[in-house]
Amino acid sequence: MIFKVRKHRSKQHLRNLVRYLLSRKGKSNERVLRHESLLALPMLPGETPLGYAKQWASELWSFTAQERVGKKPPEDYFVHSVMSFFPGNAEYEADQLTAEQAVELAKEAMAEVAPGERQVLYVVHGDKAHLHVHIVFSTVELGGRIWNPRMDFRLWEATAARLEVKHGLYRVTVGRAGGEPARRKSPSSNELNMVLRTGQSSDRMLLQQALDAALAGKPSFPKFWQRLLDAGVTPMPRIASTGRVSGISFRYGTGQPMKGSDLGKGYSWNSIAKQLHFAGSQHLHLLRPYASEQQVESGEAQIVPSPKEPPASTIETLHRLSQFIAKPTADRIDWAWRNRPKQTAFVEAPKVFLTTSSHQAVYKAIAERAQARGAKQMVVRGSEAFRRRLWYELSLRGISTEGYVPTNADKLRLEWLENEQTENGRGNQRERSKTSNGGDGPGVGDNARQNAPSESIDKRRIGGSHVSLAPSDDVSGARESGATQGNAAADEQRNEADERRNGGDAYIDEGSQVLARRRENQPRVISDPCPTPYLRRATRLSDAAQWRQGIQPALVRQEWRSALDMLWELERRFTHWCVSFGIPGEDPIGELTRSDELSPNWSNLQVLNSQGVNVQLSLTSRGSWLHLNGVTERDLARLRSEGIEPTVLFTVGGVTEAYVHVNYGIENRLVMRRLAEQVQVGLDAIVQPYIGVVTFPLPGFDCWQGGRLQHCSNVRFDSATIGAQLSVQLSALKGDVGHTRSLVPPVTHDAELPISAAQVVLRKENSTSEDSPRPSGY
Repeated sequence: MIFKVRKHRSKQHLRNLVRYLLSRKGKSNERVLRHESLLALPMLPGETPLGYAKQWASELWSFTAQERVGKKPPEDYFVHSVMSFFPGNAEYEADQLTAEQAVELAKEAMAEVAPGERQVLYVVHGDKAHLHVHIVFSTVELGGRIWNPRMDFRLWEATAARLEVKHGLYRVTVGRAGGEPARRKSPSSNELNMVLRTGQSSDRMLLQQALDAALAGKPSFPKFWQRLLDAGVTPMPRIASTGRVSGISFRYGTGQPMKGSDLGKGYSWNSIAKQLHFAGSQHLHLLRPYASEQQVESGEAQIVPSPKEPPASTIETLHRLSQFIAKPTADRIDWAWRNRPKQTAFVEAPKVFLTTSSHQAVYKAIAERAQARGAKQMVVRGSEAFRRRLWYELSLRGISTEGYVPTNADKLRLEWLENEQTENGRGNQRERSKTSNGGDGPGVGDNARQNAPSESIDKRRIGGSHVSLAPSDDVSGARESGATQGNAAADEQRNEADERRNGGDAYIDEGSQVLARRRENQPRVISDPCPTPYLRRATRLSDAAQWRQGIQPALVRQEWRSALDMLWELERRFTHWCVSFGIPGEDPIGELTRSDELSPNWSNLQVLNSQGVNVQLSLTSRGSWLHLNGVTERDLARLRSEGIEPTVLFTVGGVTEAYVHVNYGIENRLVMRRLAEQVQVGLDAIVQPYIGVVTFPLPGFDCWQGGRLQHCSNVRFDSATIGAQLSVQLSALKGDVGHTRSLVPPVTHDAELPISAAQVVLRKENSTSEDSPRPSGY
């Protein structure tokens, strides 16, 4: 069982709480299973929860005043505790308790934690998956003694441990003395309400998921550090002048930084350093570049007035900023952080913005205020990082900037951001100003678009990285992320499609040269890379966080249902399968071989997949297949007209691939090559014979190729086609249909007939297939 305890001192809060505890949801009577009250009148039949809540609160306040007459009143008048029982899972059954038994256990716990006679209300709820009891009691007992709440949480946990052993309930070990330490902090009620309201996980939940994935497998410290950067997490260590690391904070994307200890004890610097064997002499150089980013970057931005359209006044354009509070004075506005009202983020004067903060939200706020005031041109002064960041934000809003000359990397980055905002419906729909950098001519990025009207996104190196640059990088080229080095042309990815088959025994014979020439002559299909891979990965982490917290039920996930249906079909056909997950090019991290293992591990697989791990389904039964690469709708229609249905069909990076199962076991390679040539006629796809283990993506997961994230979709599997296609064609190729062909002419005693070169080849092939051992790898 688990306890949650909160202390309160408001009478109105007590009324609302009691009313909530005794109210029903709609017409259901299953929410309030039982309620009891001690040293107070019980709730009578026909009495409303609101009326009883007022009465119960008045009695508690009168009881406290009567017992503490002539003495100092308590700071907290009442305590609200929730006693939750285990709901059960795939391994353990739920705690089997009635409402009466739950109240008796709550009374027994109260006798140990808060002994004495006091006003108490017990309410048993059954509207959740877990049975739970709400306990509301006064901090003052008969005689006026105040219950000492010091170390109350440990008292509740110790009592829960004893009751679990005494009554044979499920024993909770996480977070208790002698048990497994609580690695992460649970989400607060405000976070859960935000998730239910917006459908997106909080930054705390996303950071916890990303750190868990980075710590998976006990990596070395450099590998852990690189995993964080690839995941879009910016670590910000605090390093003293002596070289000692005193703590660390993390920031997901452009969100607010959070201390490691705020995420949980398992994410504090001491825990991470101990787990990953951090050594300052070897690893401190990795931390220093990120610690320097926390230095204050001061600067100012001045509005250049326009004679035609003077900027609006400061007060007239005062509007709400999501993360800041305005504090107007006579001649300026001090903008303070909303969560830290006493700390000023930046100052706004009639023509000048001043700041000493390096947070990304400050630059966005300054640009928003300048745009609201109708500014068309601004002059920036200060550090290079300040001028560069403010140049980005102002340029995105159509405000030209003087004081900073952008580099080519800056221009490409700005163009990428503009394309991303347009594709996601967040464009400003603005008219470009005359200049974006203080000079004459088109805006930043216009020249690149004019000079490359037919170039693809890959050729302009936009979106070439599988991870968006961290906010502190500023795309200046000073520190290049390892993810930015994965820019490979889309056509090269098609050539590597066959090389990612794990355990396959694909072979290339002399006919592969003809197929290679056909591939070179075919028009290349350029796949559209994921425009916002960071957003896609953040969405996957958000779904995993909601799944793990029980907010998102399993039945709402179409990918989850498709994956389970696929595994069920494989088991029904007695086909051996395996779900393997690991980093491309390395040994698998783990494998799943039972369908009941997929549901509890789904969220973990989602997180690992977002961190560079491929999750793939392998059919371990060795068979003969035809692999079709670059399948089109016309190919599918032609195959169906010939009675051929792909067994496996999926799309990776915009290219559709298919596997057609031919036969169980291993066919002769010459027969398979000729079969591929027959099927190739009239198809746009490249057909190649394939023998061995077939591996393809699992629905709901993407693939990593060359360090880049490739979106997977339309993963389909048809179990009815296994071993039931092209049997007639195979038999004909093997000479089992029609007249028996004599590959070797009979030798007569009268005269020896000359043997042609073709007959010699046929005799050699016949002897190889029957007498000689099969080649290795079959």
